[in-house]
Amino acid sequence: MGKAALQWTDEMLAQLGREKDAVLAERWGTSAKTVNLKRNALGIPAFGHFQWTPEAIALLGTRPDAALAQQLGISKASVVAKRTELGIAAATGAPTTFDWTAEAVALLGTASDAKVAAQLGLSRLTVYNARVARGIPAATRGATSTADTAAP
Repeated sequence: MGKAALQWTDEMLAQLGREKDAVLAERWGTSAKTVNLKRNALGIPAFGHFQWTPEAIALLGTRPDAALAQQLGISKASVVAKRTELGIAAATGAPTTFDWTAEAVALLGTASDAKVAAQLGLSRLTVYNARVARGIPAATRGATSTADTAAP
């Protein structure tokens, strides 16, 4: 015999999209697929999914993709993908190189290239190239950035 259908309460519906589907599913004793289907049926974006508002869309192409990504708290790839999808040209006259300040250079090798890239609003490859060009070794596994370990 199949499992009884989940009875959705207003409280459960209010939590959709505020946590990962799998977390909610475990809490409610159901499958992540059930939670996913209900969330999608209600048009609720997945947890962590960036909602492109008209204001955010209006910013596309007005400044460098990396700078806009950092401002919006998303990846540069997300900005490029949305700008390309909408046929919006990249910002003209935008700087093509990152200003490697002493503070930015100090982050190289303190955490994975991907983590440092996210902090600086750059691609992982840009951080990798900058680190290698300066002869800075990669962070060892489990290393945390100085920002993560700094005293309060």
